Amino acid sequence: MTDIAKFNSDVQRILKHDRQENSGKGDFMRVAPDLQKLFARSTSAPTTLANSIFEYWENEYIHSSAEQENEPTATHLDKLGAMLSFLENSDEGYDELDQHDWQELGDLVNYEAEDMPIDTLQSLMATLVSKGAY
Repeated sequence: MTDIAKFNSDVQRILKHDRQENSGKGDFMRVAPDLQKLFARSTSAPTTLANSIFEYWENEYIHSSAEQENEPTATHLDKLGAMLSFLENSDEGYDELDQHDWQELGDLVNYEAEDMPIDTLQSLMATLVSKGAY
């Protein structure tokens, strides 16, 4: 199982557990802290960058959704998985990310660049350049 597949499996377990404990009704706000911790733990990238990317995803796709009761949707979870894939230098799921996502990821990497190991920064920057983020 790839790291992204394991991450997706762990996300589904968190969501299922939340629904089971709350009469079958999920609530993103209840699971958000657990999802953010899982996202940060699932990558070797600096925690500050992982948290920034998670917050971008949350604000861009979850909080702006017109159907809050259905969040997180499978499409939005696929985007989060693609963002994790980016952090892990894997190209799995990159087609889920649009140009706006790549540009935002580029901005977040730039913001966190001085605190990153140089090899991590170089690999992230190479991907960002190839995706036209700059």
